[in-house]
Amino acid sequence: MGIFGNAFTGWHLLVIVLVVLVLFGATKLPVFAKGLGQSIKIFRKEMVDVQEDIKGDRDKRSADHQDRETVTLPDTTSQTRRASEDR
Repeated sequence: MGIFGNAFTGWHLLVIVLVVLVLFGATKLPVFAKGLGQSIKIFRKEMVDVQEDIKGDRDKRSADHQDRETVTLPDTTSQTRRASEDR
């Protein structure tokens, strides 16, 4: 026997807890949802910014290495150097 006898079972208490949560939490749920939505929006924007930074760095690195050529030395070893070093 519980504190109230057989009046409340586990399901009754669960329903009561849910009703109390909805009644007292209803004013806070829209604020929480709005904050969550803004956080997701900011996170997505930052992810796009990071991807653009990575792409820009990759393009810059690729452009830095475009003026390199493979040169064969007399001892048949290959090395990479800048084309501007030959001038």
